[in-house]
Amino acid sequence: MDDDRVELAGVKETMLFTLYCRDRDNRSRQPVLGDSHASRIIDSVYDRIPLKLRIASGDRYVVTLRARRLDGWTREFLATNPDAVVLHLACGLDSRAFRLDVPATVDWIDLDFPEIIELRRQLYPPRPGYRVIAASVTDPDWLTDLPAGRPLLVIAEGLLMYLPVSEVKALLHRLTERFPKGQMIFDVIAPWIARVGSLSGYRMYWGIDDPHQVEKWNPRLSLMDDAPIFCDYAEVPLNRYRVPYHLLSKVTGFRNAFRPLRFTF
Repeated sequence: MDDDRVELAGVKETMLFTLYCRDRDNRSRQPVLGDSHASRIIDSVYDRIPLKLRIASGDRYVVTLRARRLDGWTREFLATNPDAVVLHLACGLDSRAFRLDVPATVDWIDLDFPEIIELRRQLYPPRPGYRVIAASVTDPDWLTDLPAGRPLLVIAEGLLMYLPVSEVKALLHRLTERFPKGQMIFDVIAPWIARVGSLSGYRMYWGIDDPHQVEKWNPRLSLMDDAPIFCDYAEVPLNRYRVPYHLLSKVTGFRNAFRPLRFTF
């Protein structure tokens, strides 16, 4: 019905791009991520939330390899911090809180704009230890809703490049000031990707060549891992994409185009 349609504009629409990529991966013969929740959600909402972005066939591997890497880091953190607080910023319709085996002792918080959170409430069931916050990532007020004094894992997937550097610095500072220790896992892009990406109408404010730049923004952060996506070419099941990914991993400008990072504090 027309009254049920959800219109997402600007950066919010990139959430759908991610979701559709994961759905395509899940429906493929050899999925990288195998996110069945993505396919379930697409089946539920595709009539109400039209996708205006074009998805190239190979795009899904950038999205799913990134998600797979962040999933692995999340599992590692929870294995050694079963009393952790997990904060997933700009969660969109991501299923990480449900597709991973999250210990019952973990408090998992998904945060996004109110209209996104309302949609999540329709699509994901409540469960103990899981809750959502409807707010902008840059609004400092929601921080008081988080249980302090415990290890914190911050997940920011496909987010920070859409925020001005000043807002990224302020966000990182607020989080490291409130929590005694933890990790932050997020992805960054190369400066040239930010320039090219902004031409599509979705402004990307920054990119970096040296991930240690983030340590200069916040001295409490220490780089643990730098995992360029194209270097995971061996995980791509189809030769017609694996071979180009392999070649791109050998060229510095392309190898560092998309890279998940892990920091500790």
